[in-house]
Amino acid sequence: MRRQRTQTRPVFYPDRLAMILGAGHERLAAMESDAESVDLLTWNIFASLATHADQDWLAYRLQALGGTAVRAPLRISLWTGRDREPFLRPSPEYTTAIKQRSAAAGHADDALSAFEQAIDLPVRVESPDTLLLVDPIGTQYRRGGGGRDRLLELIDAGLTHARRLSRALTIAVVYPSGTPAAGDLSARINELRDPATLRAELAHRRTIPPLALRELSWQRLIHLWDAEREHLDLSGQPVKAFLAHLEGRGLR
Repeated sequence: MRRQRTQTRPVFYPDRLAMILGAGHERLAAMESDAESVDLLTWNIFASLATHADQDWLAYRLQALGGTAVRAPLRISLWTGRDREPFLRPSPEYTTAIKQRSAAAGHADDALSAFEQAIDLPVRVESPDTLLLVDPIGTQYRRGGGGRDRLLELIDAGLTHARRLSRALTIAVVYPSGTPAAGDLSARINELRDPATLRAELAHRRTIPPLALRELSWQRLIHLWDAEREHLDLSGQPVKAFLAHLEGRGLR
């Protein structure tokens, strides 16, 4: 009886991924079955970039994402937050302000407990001078529950964590160009780059230290990754299958 060949799934370092997320995590199944999975792109790109043989050069290349403050040595952490390394927590002042607005809008008290939970973050990059928080986006701009704003949540929690680390804060959003999410996010980022707008949005903070808001398309990031592939530890990984996946999605 002839055995059928099974298709190699383009997920890199599956054992390491299972250790990070936990065996049977819903993200694992989605990464293997969902053709539009942002988590698959996030893991394969950033987990492999973290293996770069030249950290100084990697830091230079990642300045396209995080700005000129990014320099070696780097620590790249993936999917930290609610279940592991819950460093990003909303400030008490932010939580209070959100609860007041939500209560005024008629939201139930039991729904407000979510505002106090640690924030899940796909990618965190620690550099000597800056804390870079990366939020990869798919085809839609995600907002928090109850009218919360994902960017504001990351800024508020990021400022607190960056101060704890004695670093400046940089937040970068990665999105596929040519999608509604691209236009929505660019517009929102430009709004929040205005100091007056940011102060009004985070009125609960007496002062807001300087921070950087950046954006990059998946297409540009994948081009960067593609150029560095020979310097990454991709031995034994389904690279060809992943490249085909990227081409099928029009990202390469």
